[in-house]
Amino acid sequence: MDPALERFVAYLERNKIRATYKAVGEAAEIPPRSLGDRLGEKCARASWVMNDSTGDPTGYTEHQKHPDLYSTEEIIRSGDDLIRRMKREK
Repeated sequence: MDPALERFVAYLERNKIRATYKAVGEAAEIPPRSLGDRLGEKCARASWVMNDSTGDPTGYTEHQKHPDLYSTEEIIRSGDDLIRRMKREK
């Protein structure tokens, strides 16, 4: 996983909340279309970043998704929201 994404994915995993590719891309200042490659190998940890239209991580099989992925219906949809939440956590 690209180190620029590590803190965002760690936050999502810790808080068991999904975020769109767009939200993570905006927060990390990375084009959302580049995120799939930068997230690296499809794995449970990276599965918190998902497609806005489907609510699922793109191209992941069930065994690649985090077991708690759907523990909440809440989805972070903007980079500003993601950054604001991360600042509140500190």
